[in-house]
Amino acid sequence: MTLTRDESLIPHGRAHRRACLLALAVCLWAWQLVAQAAQLPLTLYDQGSGLTSLSVVRIYQDREGFVWVGTEKGLYRFDGMAFSQVGAEQGFQVSEVISFDEDVRGRLWVGSRAGLQLREGGRFGWVRPGGKPLLADRGQTLAADDAGGMWLVSGNRLWLLHEDGERNWKVTAPFSEQQRQAVPGLDKVSAVFHRNGSTWFGCGAQLCSLRQGQLRQYGPDAGVPADKWLGFLAARDGSLWVRGIHSVRALAPGSEQFVARDMPGDSADVAASSIDIAQDHEGRVLTRSSTGLARWNGERWELFGTDDGLPKVGISALIVDQDGTLWIGTYGRGLLHWSGGDAVANWTSAQGLSGSLIWSIARAPSGAVWVADDWGGSVIGPAQDHAEPWPLAVAPPHQTRTVLAAADGSIWYFLFDGRVLRYAPDSRETRVVATLPFLVRGAFRDSQGRFWAYTLGGLYALDGATGRMERAAPDLIPTSMCSDLAEDRAGRLWAACSAGLFRYGNGRWAHVKVEPEEALGGYENVAVTPDGRLWLSSLQPGLLGGAAGDADSVKLTPVDDPLLADSRIYFLRADRRGRLWVGGNNGVDVLSGQRWTRLTSRDGLLWDETNHGAFHADEDGSVWIGTPVGLSHLLKPEELLAPRELHPWFVSAFYNGQELAGAHAQADFGVGGALMLRFAVLGNSSGSPVRFRYRLSDIDNDWVDAPAREARYAALPPGSYRFELQAVDENQRRLSAPISLSFTLRPPWWRSSPAFAGAALLLLAAIVLAWRWRVRVLVKHAQRLEQAVTVRTGQLQNVMRARSMLLARISHDLRSPLAGILESVRQWREGSRRRDYPALIEGSARQQLDLIDELLEFSRDELTDLELVEAPGYLHAFLHGVAEQATLLAERRGNRFVAAYADDLPALVRLDFRRLRQVLVNLIGNAAKFTDDGYIQLAVTATPVAPRHVLLHIAVEDSGIGIESSERERLAQPFVRGGNATHYDGYGLGLAIVTQILERMNARLSIDAAPGGGSRFGFLLDVALADESELDQELSAGGGAVDGAGRRVLVVDDHPQSRDMLCDLLDGFGFESVPAGSGDEALAVLREQAVELVVTDQFMPGMDGWALLRAVRRDCPGVPVLLYSSMPPRARDDGLAFDDALLKPASGKQLLERIDQLLATPRVGWGERSEPQQTQPG
Repeated sequence: MTLTRDESLIPHGRAHRRACLLALAVCLWAWQLVAQAAQLPLTLYDQGSGLTSLSVVRIYQDREGFVWVGTEKGLYRFDGMAFSQVGAEQGFQVSEVISFDEDVRGRLWVGSRAGLQLREGGRFGWVRPGGKPLLADRGQTLAADDAGGMWLVSGNRLWLLHEDGERNWKVTAPFSEQQRQAVPGLDKVSAVFHRNGSTWFGCGAQLCSLRQGQLRQYGPDAGVPADKWLGFLAARDGSLWVRGIHSVRALAPGSEQFVARDMPGDSADVAASSIDIAQDHEGRVLTRSSTGLARWNGERWELFGTDDGLPKVGISALIVDQDGTLWIGTYGRGLLHWSGGDAVANWTSAQGLSGSLIWSIARAPSGAVWVADDWGGSVIGPAQDHAEPWPLAVAPPHQTRTVLAAADGSIWYFLFDGRVLRYAPDSRETRVVATLPFLVRGAFRDSQGRFWAYTLGGLYALDGATGRMERAAPDLIPTSMCSDLAEDRAGRLWAACSAGLFRYGNGRWAHVKVEPEEALGGYENVAVTPDGRLWLSSLQPGLLGGAAGDADSVKLTPVDDPLLADSRIYFLRADRRGRLWVGGNNGVDVLSGQRWTRLTSRDGLLWDETNHGAFHADEDGSVWIGTPVGLSHLLKPEELLAPRELHPWFVSAFYNGQELAGAHAQADFGVGGALMLRFAVLGNSSGSPVRFRYRLSDIDNDWVDAPAREARYAALPPGSYRFELQAVDENQRRLSAPISLSFTLRPPWWRSSPAFAGAALLLLAAIVLAWRWRVRVLVKHAQRLEQAVTVRTGQLQNVMRARSMLLARISHDLRSPLAGILESVRQWREGSRRRDYPALIEGSARQQLDLIDELLEFSRDELTDLELVEAPGYLHAFLHGVAEQATLLAERRGNRFVAAYADDLPALVRLDFRRLRQVLVNLIGNAAKFTDDGYIQLAVTATPVAPRHVLLHIAVEDSGIGIESSERERLAQPFVRGGNATHYDGYGLGLAIVTQILERMNARLSIDAAPGGGSRFGFLLDVALADESELDQELSAGGGAVDGAGRRVLVVDDHPQSRDMLCDLLDGFGFESVPAGSGDEALAVLREQAVELVVTDQFMPGMDGWALLRAVRRDCPGVPVLLYSSMPPRARDDGLAFDDALLKPASGKQLLERIDQLLATPRVGWGERSEPQQTQPG
């Protein structure tokens, strides 16, 4: 095709200059007029909110904070929750309301089509000077002066209303007939405004002011064009703004010249009887425009129209309330509330989004915002006010689930059907990088730049450079749905899947058990906040929280919040400030510090429902939230989350038709009378959910919660009362300061003084009759007393028998530790070195001291029966001590003692170890007494019965003389002995004591014959498991002359308290301790520095004590390893053995002696040391 030049299209001369000037004017107009693209956060108040008339004429807020709305049907008041119509009950004549103002005394003036009405003392009355009704013109036609009067525009003329000395209303004309003839505009007054002693009003086509009787007119020479002036505003900087049908002018303080603030073009042209002008909390001026709303930002006008969410109807009224929010009245569409101000910008298809169902948002390095939705995607440029469709070239379907921005500037889209797209903005090339085998739920890019896709068939890792994808942990994570992924500050990844919670760290995936119980159906959302807290949600409502870590399990507890407990959660995300954002089906809950706040459409959000994973946090602190109807950009989260102060308010209080008003209100008591109170809340202009709680003194013991705005009490007795009221901000979880109303209900005549005197005479007669009746009663009482003495005597005898039994038990139990001491001394003197006899003697002596303490309490009458004191403790150490004492008892008659403990016994339990020792020592002592040259066995096994509980099976078996089956039941009685025991010492108390203690432990002693002859005593104990963190651990003093001489000892224990205690002990005796919290940490220490001894726990997360022992034998074969554990080591097939072992809790002396021996002697396997005999059960 050949292009030819058309000379007729080239401008010449003046035509060319006119074109240039026109282009310059267009540019200037575009600079002065900024059209807003974001959807305004508007809340509609209509019939559902109590506003039954939708044609709003005027809006006003009084000093108390109530918003009043005048409509074509009458007057309405907003109480912080909804609108209520004002009618005859408050003395108001319902009619179209056309004007408002409040005078210096706080009285509200309302101009209506029926006349002028004044609210005073909570009720309305007529203002009728000379008994004649007075009608105000429509618009800004009421203005309070400084002396309690009111300026009024009526019949297009200006009038002044004031009260005379008798409180009668008078109306006067400020201008004479001559003045009105000289100034024709005085008969065409359009609006009035009073400030600082000056009264401003529109007079014809001019602007006029009246000050101290002096009239002044403002025209073009003062910068005021000819116009009909309908609106006035006193700005906070002292300037005066005036609004005409075509023009806007501003007068600076102290200036005589008005400055033009006109909108370019015809944007300001509005034909109306009133045009309001208001100022927001940031100092910007707002007024109506020809297409909607205009806002002066200090430099230019910003326009808002139908594309921004305003209805395509005229704006009839505007105010900015005390909370800084904007109320917009419309013709026929109700009342609009702009709640968020500039804190929220909403985007919908009207702003160019390709779809409304938003699934993901990402910020590219270029500054553009990329959006993923069910129709593909959109792009919002850094300086654009309109979204553009995504530039990707891709075949349908276009349903996307996630968009991610890579560091190189490329944009990655993960489509629902499994395709993964990479778009290069520089070359505009779209490439299908991979296709996942399952439908995509979402995707994540970690701090290392790796891509992870969570699908309906598991989790996949994607190499962005090669496009190679592989399923993550196929042997661990099943082919079921994974829904979310999060990364913590340590670089660990957390995956929420239907199969549970999984963690990626140190190059491998691991399943993390959620305690105390896993959720049905797995988990759907996960997040980790910068403070290290892990947050998790499932398919059921509610939120779980706990500490993230490297353990195989994580303990999560439900967040104690009623709103979250009832929320179906769709995303969990942390923003750049460390706040947690929880998107749900009823809004977005935000945790900032320790305070939760819920944001909803009342706060400016586009919609209360959110979408799965639809959240993005920008570096500037703002956040983006996707919803089913569009996108919300929260520009100022701090402003939205700032606490708001609610102020409850008593609207009315009546008792039996009598109003309770004043500081000391009173009303006459009436039978069947009811107290009725109605209340409101101020400071809640957005209409967020609020409920009340109240209490009435002497009636309510606690606060009464009530969603309604009233309280009713029937049948109150006479007296003085105090009613307290608080407002509860449900979304902000805050309580207002309480307010109160004190009142008195005066009693009726029958509670007067004469009535009480008559009652006294009747009482005296009743006393005489009562005295006679009392004599008869005393006789019967004496008979009952005699019976009671008999009963009490029997009870006292029972108590004395119980005390005698207790004394006998203590005396009996004193024999066992004393026998242990004597046997230890005997074997020690004979030269035996099989045991630590001083330690055995000390242990028996401590038992004897405990029994002596009980005996002293008994002597002081502080003890009448045995008491159980449960505490956490080490089970194996306890059983080991019992075995040592039992061995001594058994050997007195040449018996062999056998301890048979199951391998699965718990390490720590909660029980009364002292009482259990009494039981076992009594049973074993009895067995030793009645057995010669035989065996005595103590067998202990465990069975799990409930979470954190086990059932201990404890049995003592011997090969002694046995017990006849016919005598087993009665042997549980005190001082009863078997028929075959007459040749043995004793009193028959042992089994009775055991039975009594076991009953207190909710256990029962069973007595059976042993298989090979003899007896078998057994019982079951339900005990709770314990943790080392519950122990109050300390190492007893003692160490002799041990000198560590600076020798380095590595202490390995995952429990910080136990580890620090050991280190302090070693450091105090001259050793150099090196702590390690795990086997991995210990190996790292061994690689870096030489140690002379390793003290390690047996069971630790990750590398346990055995694995550490194997590593030490391999890498440091000459270093001895001492096991210090709550459980004894078990023999192994591979021959691996510790050099020595001690059960927790050992004394400081024992620890130091074993350490000193290991450092002074060649290494010897633990299996070669002499220990009490122990076998496996069965």
